[in-house]
Amino acid sequence: MDTHSSSNYPFPTQVSLQDQYVGKKLEDLPTPAAVIDRAIVKGNCDAMLDVCQKLGVGFRAHVKSHKTLELSKLQVGGSGPADFVVSTLIEAENLLSLALECQAEGRGCSILYGVPIAPSAVPRLLCLASKLAPGTLGILIDNIDAFHRYHEQARDAHIDVYIKIDTGYHRAGIQTTSPRFPELVKTVAEKVGESFRGFYSHYGHSYGGNSEDDAADGLTEELLGLEEATKVVPKGFAGRLVLTVGATPTATAAYNMVSPSPKARGFQALLGRLKSKCTVELHAGVYPLLDLQQVATHARPPMGDASLSKESIGMKMLVEVSSVYNERSKPEVLISAGSLALGREPCKSYPGWGIIAGELGNKGGIVYDERDSRSGWIVGRISQEHGVVTWEGTREQAKELAVGDKLMVWPNHACVAGAGFGWYLVVDSEQGGDTVVDVWVRWRGW
Repeated sequence: MDTHSSSNYPFPTQVSLQDQYVGKKLEDLPTPAAVIDRAIVKGNCDAMLDVCQKLGVGFRAHVKSHKTLELSKLQVGGSGPADFVVSTLIEAENLLSLALECQAEGRGCSILYGVPIAPSAVPRLLCLASKLAPGTLGILIDNIDAFHRYHEQARDAHIDVYIKIDTGYHRAGIQTTSPRFPELVKTVAEKVGESFRGFYSHYGHSYGGNSEDDAADGLTEELLGLEEATKVVPKGFAGRLVLTVGATPTATAAYNMVSPSPKARGFQALLGRLKSKCTVELHAGVYPLLDLQQVATHARPPMGDASLSKESIGMKMLVEVSSVYNERSKPEVLISAGSLALGREPCKSYPGWGIIAGELGNKGGIVYDERDSRSGWIVGRISQEHGVVTWEGTREQAKELAVGDKLMVWPNHACVAGAGFGWYLVVDSEQGGDTVVDVWVRWRGW
């Protein structure tokens, strides 16, 4: 029985979507819509691959933020290993065609299921593994009882196993100080042999950082945590282990580590020590799209070739003004897009749910700057299907908005904002940026 579940979530055909949208101007599109700038996301992808090459480390692209085949391909580039990490099995199943294509071309490819696996998911995993070369799929384990249950079902499968280490986020993973940690490593190594690949960490609390140093320190701390984990590995695995670390802020910090600064030199020394005995790779997910949460970490400079600023955000939400309330204590307008289109996650740098960009209906207007004047239009309140855009600053500075105006909104959290849409409308700022040039269908389900 084929337990592949993609057929449970049928997609609209890309051809029909392209017929509807390609060639249309942003100002003529129905709202709300999720809009990706292809030039920006490609630039973000290329920059990540470039810095990993300069540091001599591997890269594993997380696809959970966008869930599209097109952006997955941009994340790994046109040559070299195509290594992925996923948060749902549906993502892995939808990467099947790309993995098979890579393997047919002799290009290395792997897919790591980046969540400690639940027993009920193992049959689907085994089904997918049967269609791929041995060692293409990998899983995370952080609990010895869960490992025994997994191994009972998958003892004959050639699936790689990584042990998930908790380096401070406390969401998933086992701490190296746990009395059960040595037993877990020994058991995994004995049971799966060469399929034991190494250690994985996700430094998710790096989202709380506020500076380049915070992000760099997090990346260093994460590597040191995985180095500690290697100390209990049986000797026969020396030289074959993979240490995979990251979250977008800490992976972003790698941009700062190719400089001659003292902090960068210290990091390079640590990295050199680890690379002498292990393979080191970074992983990250939201970095092609970015969002206001990522900008708020200030993990790299706001200027330069690899700047981290609102202008680096590759996804915006297209919304429309449906009513105007100039008589209120401060100007407000209603948009027909709320939490289902923008997400409900706050951002630490300002009191809103999205910032209105300076284009379309706000062209020429002031754009809210959370580090300076704090004047501009923001999404100040949200309900399920509606949002209230509020003016922050003196009333005299406000550019008046009118019913029917289309607005572009930078979201707080791109992963959640995109989840409400079945596809992305793609523009390209290198081709003007105001016309749809493609449509990318998002994967649905779990």
